[in-house]
Amino acid sequence: MNREKLQELIQNCHADGRKTAVSFCSYIPQEILEAAGFYSLRLPYIDGVKDSASGTLPKNLCPIVKNCCNICEDASLSEASLILAETSCDGKKKMYELLSHPERVYFYQAPQGADREYVKPLIQSECRYLVKELEKRFGIALSEEQIRTAGELLNSERESILELMEIQRQIPPAAWGTDIFRILEEHRAIPDVKERTRANRAARKLLLSRKSSVPKSAARILITGCPLSAVYDKILNIIEKSGGAVVCFETCEVVKYAMRHFDTENQDVFAALADCYQNTACAIMSPNDRRFSLIRRSCSDYQVDGILDVTLQTCHSYTVERDKMRRFCKDTLHIPYMSAETDDSDSDTGQLRTRIAAFIEMLA
Repeated sequence: MNREKLQELIQNCHADGRKTAVSFCSYIPQEILEAAGFYSLRLPYIDGVKDSASGTLPKNLCPIVKNCCNICEDASLSEASLILAETSCDGKKKMYELLSHPERVYFYQAPQGADREYVKPLIQSECRYLVKELEKRFGIALSEEQIRTAGELLNSERESILELMEIQRQIPPAAWGTDIFRILEEHRAIPDVKERTRANRAARKLLLSRKSSVPKSAARILITGCPLSAVYDKILNIIEKSGGAVVCFETCEVVKYAMRHFDTENQDVFAALADCYQNTACAIMSPNDRRFSLIRRSCSDYQVDGILDVTLQTCHSYTVERDKMRRFCKDTLHIPYMSAETDDSDSDTGQLRTRIAAFIEMLA
């Protein structure tokens, strides 16, 4: 998405009487925002925004943090109702404190200890705080039934994402991974959750109705690692022009987000939210066993030939976890593994093309 499209989306939502909330992390409880009538914009990357980060942030900072800063400070976001600042990584949470419009920022404390007893109560507490803050700031009243109804809608959307991804289990895959990723990127910009769900299912039906153009000989690649859409455009293009086909995105935008489920039968909606969002396979968690379990399952489900771990320069959580992932793939999964450290520029495209092509050739 580019900045003009973002600005148009926000203006159209406001014209329709809907508020807009911007977030950069899958930890943010979407059910609460949907129940409150917000169009929740999850923005992993926006093209063409003004560079504000270089004048504020250290040069050796993760591209995600810089990108989030640039988006938040860009004029295209000036009319957004709310910026949800999740405390996932240290760089990002301190960056939020520097934003020039703090009145639009709300800090959401993300848990980082998956195996601790206090994690679920913390998530419940944060969800309750978020509800109170929305009611106070925007003069609305939120009921548990509204949150439960929103949970049903978002469950359907998440299921539709997984259903679309699962067509890649076929041999050969039903589509190129590039096409799947771009479809999901486009649909994420649809304000209405029901329409997003319908669009995902319509795309699945359309792709299955066509004969796959992916050769059976294509190496089946699972992508894991950092979230940043601009990087995936570059990486996907290289993989799928080098004899590979991406069959699974174990990423924040796709499988990690969609694997979660909100229990609509739970009488306590805040307990249901805690169960749902604790099940997040993010590298900020220590220990991060969920990510490794998810990759193990995905490699089996999608009959993966090789794993490509995409990390961003100075993204400490994922780059430090990289060695553990390499050993896990080699010693436990017995699946070839490659890591690629990059950023959101094109300066390393040639080097990446050489390395990834050699990796895929090795899989043949």
